[in-house]
Amino acid sequence: MTASTILSIISGVLALARWLVGYAEQKKWMEAGAAEATLKGLQDADEAIKAGNEARAAARATHTNDPASILRDDDGFKRPD
Repeated sequence: MTASTILSIISGVLALARWLVGYAEQKKWMEAGAAEATLKGLQDADEAIKAGNEARAAARATHTNDPASILRDDDGFKRPD
């Protein structure tokens, strides 16, 4: 084997190693992005649930303090019967 052949083999091995490291790093970043997207979705869902629970508690408090508020207010449109 000549020095040129040995250098080309070493160069090829190093290029393959560089590609593998780049691929592993890219995959790591993609997984990190997916984890961030999942976290954001969970946080958004948590905020929506919190807002719904607060609205439910407010409605319950209103109806507990003023039971007549459950009935509809007269809007002036009544059936003639």
